[in-house]
Amino acid sequence: MPSQPVTVSSSNHLQSDIKDYSLPNASWSPVMVGLYNEFMEKTVDGSWTRLPGCWRSVQFLKEKDLARIAKAVPVQMIEDARLFLRIAEMERLGFEYVIFHNDSEKKCVCLFQPGPLLEGLPGIVHGGALGTMIDTTLFMTAYNSANAVFTGTMTITFKSPVILGSVVRLEAKVTGAEGRKVFLFCEAQSSDRTTLFAEASAIFFQMK
Repeated sequence: MPSQPVTVSSSNHLQSDIKDYSLPNASWSPVMVGLYNEFMEKTVDGSWTRLPGCWRSVQFLKEKDLARIAKAVPVQMIEDARLFLRIAEMERLGFEYVIFHNDSEKKCVCLFQPGPLLEGLPGIVHGGALGTMIDTTLFMTAYNSANAVFTGTMTITFKSPVILGSVVRLEAKVTGAEGRKVFLFCEAQSSDRTTLFAEASAIFFQMK
């Protein structure tokens, strides 16, 4: 895992099922790359970890959790599945994002650059696309911090529209736990943290 600042280069030709999508590519804006480098510097002392950007959920789920899921879902369906966030084969068009996790603080920060396929109103990111990234950031926080897998409830309050191609900084944190329930909160802000796009609260459940 690189720990020094990077420059943007063209995408490699690795197979889609082994490519790490959380590495900068030619579509990332200077702002996106700059924030990425800031967080990569924080990984040097081990306080933060960059989570790999996977094509399939089986690539980041723990083996014991996969075994439990396989009891309810046909194996072939799992093998053929791909993450909704990887619907676009080409870079720049859909969900460009990277997530960093801080285990001691039980939180994640996601850097998200929405592409033109995520449009709602002209030039504006669809609320469902932003909601998807909020849910994803909450899930990765819940799973990596408290081994919680299932979204129980999620309430999102939208505050301001997001412009396509801009950079959104999402920060989610575990706020409490009760039995199998894990409580979380998330904010979606502009890259400079001066504009609040949305805030959300959620309850996730750990597997039995």
